[in-house]
Amino acid sequence: MTAYTIWTKEEYQERASVVAPKLLGQYLIHRTAETTYIGRIVETEAYGGSYRRMADDGAHSFRGLTKRTEPMFCAGGVSYVYLIYGMYHCVNIVTGPEGSGQAVLIRAVEPVAGIEHMLENRCMEAVKPAVSNGPGKLCRAMDITLAQNRLDLCGSELYIARPAEQPRFAVVRTTRINIDYAVKGKQFPWRFYIKDNPYVSMR
Repeated sequence: MTAYTIWTKEEYQERASVVAPKLLGQYLIHRTAETTYIGRIVETEAYGGSYRRMADDGAHSFRGLTKRTEPMFCAGGVSYVYLIYGMYHCVNIVTGPEGSGQAVLIRAVEPVAGIEHMLENRCMEAVKPAVSNGPGKLCRAMDITLAQNRLDLCGSELYIARPAEQPRFAVVRTTRINIDYAVKGKQFPWRFYIKDNPYVSMR
């Protein structure tokens, strides 16, 4: 049995750029009727807020509150799931005070539990990095869809937890990827990943 402690609401109240590296090594957990999926978070990106007094034009919240981005403006501790290219889901962890429009994108996880179902969801026969080394891949592997959007991470089937045992690791910090549309934000050093972990999407 995997031992862990669920994050409290208070732990989500800091800026996304502060929470993003803290999420590394933590568990992303999704309980379903079939199984409990657990993935160790190995890569994150922070969105929203500002860096050196420059607003983050790479964030969905940059242009204000919309029906789609409404979860980002909640107080930290809820999920923000959206669809890209009409087929891939991305799961984010909303952080900071209400109205701040900040969230952390979970870019990659290392499978811990529910692995058999992850492989089935990904139409794969063996565990390898391609199972969950990208935001869309991990959501498909862990059966995270729009049904998990705007959930309370302290009182629903989706949550973050701290492992009972945490191995030491080094953290790499880089600029975020695939956001060339962001004139200023593409230079923000808000991507974090566990050094040498094979499940990281890109080095």
